[in-house]
Amino acid sequence: MIGSEETSDGAEAQSLERGDGACDALYAHWERTQWSALALDLETDRATFAALDDEAKRGMVWIFAHRFHAEFNVARLLAPFLLAAPSYDMQLLLATQVADEHRHLQAVLRIYREVFGVEGGIEAVRALADRNMDYVAEALYGELERYVGRLTADSDEDEFLAAIVVYHLIAEGVIARAAQNLAAGQYARLEFPGLAAGQRLVARDEARHIGIGVVYARRRLAEAPERGRAVVGNIVEIFGELTTSLLNDAGSDMEALVRSGYGVDPAGFYAEAMRLLQLRLRSIGFLDE
Repeated sequence: MIGSEETSDGAEAQSLERGDGACDALYAHWERTQWSALALDLETDRATFAALDDEAKRGMVWIFAHRFHAEFNVARLLAPFLLAAPSYDMQLLLATQVADEHRHLQAVLRIYREVFGVEGGIEAVRALADRNMDYVAEALYGELERYVGRLTADSDEDEFLAAIVVYHLIAEGVIARAAQNLAAGQYARLEFPGLAAGQRLVARDEARHIGIGVVYARRRLAEAPERGRAVVGNIVEIFGELTTSLLNDAGSDMEALVRSGYGVDPAGFYAEAMRLLQLRLRSIGFLDE
């Protein structure tokens, strides 16, 4: 394993991501592990970024365009989950996730301002992130919006399960986790200690978020195995077709961005994502261990 899953607290992260424990354990973990986006020390990171060449700067800004859009979109999209939550314990856990995602967004905004030198608040950051958005991320965010946008207070458990799989297991548990694992190595290599510290804290939070999705999906597959497996299987098929298509379409410009941002080519990113997808599917009982 690479990146955040090799840290000293990697065993705890893996336990959280597997959903090892009931909902009350996931809530208790949130109470124990609060942190402040305002406490990150970014002085060294500012100097490191200023000393990078233009290509390396472009790769870093491109990574954080993804980080901004990911945190901004997930913070916004969690409200429908709260409305549709089928039980109090899930509603409680999702409420803690809302707080986490807004704290992550505040950390990203600090990095844009204090490391990249972007003034003008969230609107200026959003404009810069929009200019660095690529078609791969745009297509994936579109799928996320499509599934989560269906949720209302009247949604049934199949719709809720579909949104959980797309959001918690694929968006956070596969795509975002692959990006975090690969970016962690870049932060260490390029000497960004503040970014690395923030990454570890965000990764710990998101391990718990993945665990929320795993606990619910595993519960649903146990309660209604035939319907649950049909929902999960359909999403996995759609996701596989979409990612394969996007990988085949990746041109030289996209390859250069992925290399400068994550230190691998698109195929390397895809391989890490597929590894994580297998882990998530085993965790919920969709695939055999």
